[in-house]
Amino acid sequence: MLQSIHDKLKGWLAGVVLGAIGLVFVFWGINWTLSAPNYAAKVNGSEVSANEVRQSYQQQLAQVERQTNGSISDAQRNEIRKRVLDEYVNTEALITRADALGYRVSDQELLDAMSQVPIFQVDGKFDKAHAVAVLRAQGRSIPEIEALFRRDAKLKQLDSALTLSSFATATEVKQFRALTRQQRELAWVAFSAERFASQAAPDDAALKTYYDAHKSEYMTPETVDLRYLEISLSQLASKVSVDDAQLKTYYDEQKVKAPERFSEAEQRRVSHILLPVANPKDDAAVKAKAEGVLKRAEGGEDFSALAKEFSQDPGSAQQGGDLGWSERKVWVAPFADAAYSMKVDEIRGPVKTQFGYHILKLTGIRPATVKTFEQAKAELETEYRRNEAEKLFNNAQDQLADAALQNTTDIDVVARKAGLTVLEVPAFSRTDGGGALSKVPAVIEAAFSQDVLDGRLSSIVEVEKGRGVVLRATDHKLPQQKPLDAVRTEVIAAWKKQRGAELAAAAAADAVKRLTAGESWDTVAKSAGAAALPAKFVTRSDQDVPMEIRTAAFGQPKPAGKPIYSDARLANGDAAVIALSAVREAPSDPNLEDLGLRQQFAAQIASTEAQGYAAAARADAKVILNPQAIE
Repeated sequence: MLQSIHDKLKGWLAGVVLGAIGLVFVFWGINWTLSAPNYAAKVNGSEVSANEVRQSYQQQLAQVERQTNGSISDAQRNEIRKRVLDEYVNTEALITRADALGYRVSDQELLDAMSQVPIFQVDGKFDKAHAVAVLRAQGRSIPEIEALFRRDAKLKQLDSALTLSSFATATEVKQFRALTRQQRELAWVAFSAERFASQAAPDDAALKTYYDAHKSEYMTPETVDLRYLEISLSQLASKVSVDDAQLKTYYDEQKVKAPERFSEAEQRRVSHILLPVANPKDDAAVKAKAEGVLKRAEGGEDFSALAKEFSQDPGSAQQGGDLGWSERKVWVAPFADAAYSMKVDEIRGPVKTQFGYHILKLTGIRPATVKTFEQAKAELETEYRRNEAEKLFNNAQDQLADAALQNTTDIDVVARKAGLTVLEVPAFSRTDGGGALSKVPAVIEAAFSQDVLDGRLSSIVEVEKGRGVVLRATDHKLPQQKPLDAVRTEVIAAWKKQRGAELAAAAAADAVKRLTAGESWDTVAKSAGAAALPAKFVTRSDQDVPMEIRTAAFGQPKPAGKPIYSDARLANGDAAVIALSAVREAPSDPNLEDLGLRQQFAAQIASTEAQGYAAAARADAKVILNPQAIE
């Protein structure tokens, strides 16, 4: 089947391979493990690749380690490993169910999916040279390519079927509308955590307690000394030489391939006066009026003044009817036929189009032109240099990949074979990167991958478009605990922030008790150091009200005669006291946005049903797990 795709794409796919669909597409990535590993799981008899699961696990583990400054427990590692394996098993359960239900992906659908992958595109458009470079850098077989794309397309088919089968009844929509559009009258006041923090002073025991409870936050970063090889499109571009003979040959080739590229069609500049026909019954009268204006123009009156007086074209009337320079294809046929049969300064009309009656004056003609070699030379040289540089870059990438495959640990040997210089970045950080490699997530992930830490070379990693590197680690340093004395200032600031939030929450809880006991709202607001703002009605989606306040208020029962008081911790550490005084239901209007609301609710139902469908597929599946294969 893939041969037919090869034919349709005119050969660009032949002999090259592709990475996983739906997972992270590692640009220029090379799969060093070419032998088939043991499966990570079997789902209804279908094997889940241990290599795929292992790579995904390493990627997610690296993300968590970056977020935690490299500090992660064995229990957390096991939880991530379990979650990743579960995701693959759940997906495979859906795939096998889709197969059983008869879902299929045609060759054309497969072709469309492959040509629309974003990593194959440059500036939003499919780019053949770029796609070839990406595909060549992958380590997958032809059957894997086909299977991965078919899986992705099949899952989309199943998802579409579930979405289309979901619906909401009139009663459900009514309930949903009442729930989502209900309004509640609220007043609230916030106790500032920063205010309490400024008054809090920790003693040594409090600092030690806080430090011991948050030791993972005070670690040195995990680092690795890197040696690396780099290929760069910009550097290779400087090696491209070009002369006039080469450019002339390129010019001639491009004229044959795309002759319109160097030609510019004839353009004409027309001014017009438009009299639209609002009602077909008025056609004769409008035509007669147009003929009268035409006679005045032909009699020598200023055309521009007539256009300003009579034309009802809002885009040109105040410019004296001037439409600017245009090619023939821009105008509707009757207008274009007239304009392109006139002589300069000729006046003609009335010309009837779907817009009404036009009186035309031709004010200029630009003949069709063809760019000479000299006129196109600068543009061609830039393009030629870029194309040649891309060829050099692709060749350098292939040469580097081949050398790395033959020498998976010795970067100096690879450098000699590829004609490159070994560069270095000392103390490259898992959290902040470093040196010329900066803080690029793909580089950080590769530098701290298990293969690289074990002394093997990385695949070619994209630092930025047109710049790739191969990494070799030489000295890996794990995070070390910073002593309290070294981070005392940081610990004090963190303790004060936490203590301020705790005191603000306690003050808010106490305020609720006081309000419930009868104390006035103004008195409580004054104790918080804030002015008492008037109550107002808000909805669940009111972005002017903090989410925590809306959640707390809409979680309360309806007030019966007196306000209901509650408190909530805000995301910034402050604590709010809330007074709920009234509930206002949305007015009943069967004609108000019923269709949109029904679609919105149906989408929520579809999402819930899809989750349930996935859970049922997993529960019904025959699953054999082999987590040891990904350790």
